[in-house]
Amino acid sequence: MQTQTHALIGAYFFGKRDSGLMTAGAVAGMLPDLPMIAIVAILMLAGRPGQQIFNYDYFQPWWQHINGLSHSLILWPLALVFAVAARRHWPTVRWPEISVAMAAAGLTHAIIDFLCHREDAHMQFWPLSSWKFVSPISYYDRANFGGQVMVVEAALGLFLAWQLFKMAKRRWSRGLIAVVALPYLAMLPMAFAPARAEPAPADPESVPIGLFGSGTDGWTTMAIDKKVPMTRYRLVRSGGIAAIEARADRSQALFVRDVDVALAQTPVLCWRWRVAGVIDKGDIRTKNGDDQAARVLVGLTLPRSSLSFGTRMKLALGRAKFGKLLPDGALNYVWDNKAAIGTIAPNAYTDRARMVVVQSGNAQAGNWVNERRDVLADMQSQFGTTAGRMTLIALATDTDNTGGTAQASYADLHMVRRGAPCRFPSDQSGS
Repeated sequence: MQTQTHALIGAYFFGKRDSGLMTAGAVAGMLPDLPMIAIVAILMLAGRPGQQIFNYDYFQPWWQHINGLSHSLILWPLALVFAVAARRHWPTVRWPEISVAMAAAGLTHAIIDFLCHREDAHMQFWPLSSWKFVSPISYYDRANFGGQVMVVEAALGLFLAWQLFKMAKRRWSRGLIAVVALPYLAMLPMAFAPARAEPAPADPESVPIGLFGSGTDGWTTMAIDKKVPMTRYRLVRSGGIAAIEARADRSQALFVRDVDVALAQTPVLCWRWRVAGVIDKGDIRTKNGDDQAARVLVGLTLPRSSLSFGTRMKLALGRAKFGKLLPDGALNYVWDNKAAIGTIAPNAYTDRARMVVVQSGNAQAGNWVNERRDVLADMQSQFGTTAGRMTLIALATDTDNTGGTAQASYADLHMVRRGAPCRFPSDQSGS
């Protein structure tokens, strides 16, 4: 939730209609976010771009440790226990009552954030653990119920602001509450506004999938193993190309979106990518080596008749854990370290995914490389059908199995008809 909502919750629920306690609850409701606000202000004053602050700096260990402490589900409960004990011991003294209001408001903030943060989740059990709960619900991402949460938050914020406005006795207090309530009036149209669509293609033979010059609506970062740090994805512009930059540090995650493409009409996937270098210890045939500097994953929905009963049972069990990240079949187009271009092998973890080597080695590292691949032909050769649909696409740069770091960029993903050229904007890509 937004910081001002936490302040209103703290003031209303723990203020007991006492002006001093309401102030304490409001301050403590904001307190877990104050380190972040201070860091952002300092970095912006230093000239740091906002996109770099929130897409890169925010996820650095030092900042994550600070967030973990300020949102701690260990420290805030302890503070509340001590405050309640102090109030019982000194029932006539004012400060224990104020301490209870502050500790309760801070703990409520931490619990709410625990429930509605996804890729920006906090390590709320730090320093005992670096584990993060990646919630299925986001307070802002409409791909993960963000629209519904914004409606609930706006309604709650306006209700709390109105109640506190009626309680306030001073004119300046009422003015401050009114100012705090204004953002909620903007949240409602944001919640109901349609997601920004890909721009209509100038050529009817081209279907946009990831033209990042229009933003990243519909895309989201998803963890495969919540115990492993997440690869960071951010929108950048490089040499006039709007791209997604991936940075992996002993990490993994997918940058993913749902699609619905009739492959019979536009079967060819076009994209461009660039890697800083390959992963030396990678090996597409082993679990310990299942890391690639760059990977484009195409998720397929296949006709039921093409899946055996045993396969359907395994998929049903697997989806209880991985959900849509386990499609009926998947084609992984990879930039490998050593396998020959054209190599196709089963994924080391599941035979429902194929690893297709499109680039290999460091000869093209540092350059943008344009690619095209006939997904329909690959689906037919690997899964024995042409009746499936493309329902998922994901980008992945991961180093969780081999350790180390990797960096890659992805841009201009789109589908075209067979025989039609890829529609890459003119650029200085070097490829």
